Amino acid sequence: MQARLRELDDLLKRLVGQGSLPQRRTMILEWTLSSLALDGIALLQAGRGPAGGVETRASLGSLSAIAPLLAAELSWTGIPTKQGTLPLPPGSDRHDALLCCPLNVENGTPWSALVLQGPHIEETARARAEYLLAAAAHLRDILETERGKAPFNEGPVHASDLPPNLALHTEGLRLPLYVCDLQGRFSYASPAFLELTGYTSLEALAQSQGFFREPEKRAAELERMQNRGRVESFPLAMTTGSGGMLQVRDSAVSLGNSILGVFFDVTELLATNAELQEALQVQELLHDDMLASAKASQRTQDVLQRTQGAAIRSLARLAEYRDPETGYHLQRICEYTRLIAMQVHLRAPYSFRITAEYANDISLSVTLHDIGKVSIPDHILLKPGKLDPEEWEMMKKHAVFGWEVLHKADRELGEQSFLTLAASIARSHHERFDGKGYPEGAAGDQIHLSARIAAIADVYDALTTARPYKEAWSHERAVAEILGQAGIQFDPVLVAIFRDLNDQFADVRRRFPG
Repeated sequence: MQARLRELDDLLKRLVGQGSLPQRRTMILEWTLSSLALDGIALLQAGRGPAGGVETRASLGSLSAIAPLLAAELSWTGIPTKQGTLPLPPGSDRHDALLCCPLNVENGTPWSALVLQGPHIEETARARAEYLLAAAAHLRDILETERGKAPFNEGPVHASDLPPNLALHTEGLRLPLYVCDLQGRFSYASPAFLELTGYTSLEALAQSQGFFREPEKRAAELERMQNRGRVESFPLAMTTGSGGMLQVRDSAVSLGNSILGVFFDVTELLATNAELQEALQVQELLHDDMLASAKASQRTQDVLQRTQGAAIRSLARLAEYRDPETGYHLQRICEYTRLIAMQVHLRAPYSFRITAEYANDISLSVTLHDIGKVSIPDHILLKPGKLDPEEWEMMKKHAVFGWEVLHKADRELGEQSFLTLAASIARSHHERFDGKGYPEGAAGDQIHLSARIAAIADVYDALTTARPYKEAWSHERAVAEILGQAGIQFDPVLVAIFRDLNDQFADVRRRFPG
């Protein structure tokens, strides 16, 4: 029995947010027909407004034939207020018993009813009363909603005022839901809400002192929510029943003289974010220290940078020699990356900043992004046509091959160097912002900033370059493609920068053709 009731609840949950009210009504009728093993079932409503009329579901088709007669003969003021046998209307040659169950009653007169048909129907209804009551409760709520009666539209809400199935859904879904008046006094709290906040009962919650750690802020939020008619979301800090602190996002809406809200625990999220911010600050300090040390020996640094640049360009040419179709590919991608990275330095769109020197380092290290291609067999790397799936899987490994070579060399140096950035770019420049790239399927900020920048530069150059298997795209078409991939393939912050720089990209393309 419980399994069948859970089946009904599961069906309703699947329809919430996507199924229309008529779809839910039909589904409940079909479930009731099956659960009570009826010959037929009909939902009758007073014939006023768009909801009036008759809806039937009949396993044998019998009720379909007599439902119109029922609608014609039934006097709405005469529907019994208690369950009883309704005789067949004149003209019907069927003699199966019918049972009429009123659903919605207004001023003592029902305006909707559920009619069941089948042998020994009264005994069946009594034996399976739980099924019938569950279906009736859901149908009653749907019909009230269709007639435009919104719950909580008059006066303060109390637990006894809630719709019959609200507790079922909030407890089944374990929603931490509460209801309070406009002064913030709680009148209902779901079990999940009490569990989250650490209180044993609604009474214990109502009697707590200092529940909200910033009562003035809470009072301002309650005032803001009044008469808004839409869901508001606020950050709140509160004291739990055990004396601890809980950080939540309160999503709430004003409904007449009451407020309905749901708490979402963000304590761990905020703590993790604080740790991340601290780590970024430490990283920035270390970076500043490294720059300060570099300034103490600027001449030595200049020599090292020239040596570093020569080494990087020499390594990059290894991959370029294997793929003669690239032309000025390395020069172009270096310039594209420099343009974007310098704007990240100037605009500082993230919670951390990068220096101009760091932007220059990225534009130099990016030339090693395809160094791993030296490990790809010629019959795959130089294939003029489209790669088959097995060949494509081998080609994708160039990202890992490149990272392994550069990471090993970086470790041998014993500290961070220009190879550190180059290794990150080589490994991750084919990752996607939505997590569907390779080799790791990293997403969003999990992808190193340098690789997110390199991805846009690399794809723009690939789109606008002719290859044996494709023609070069126009600048305008390539720009439109990249803008359309914001938040999907590429970091949307960087795409916005690219949009502003696209004329300069076109100029680089003209200066270094190929």
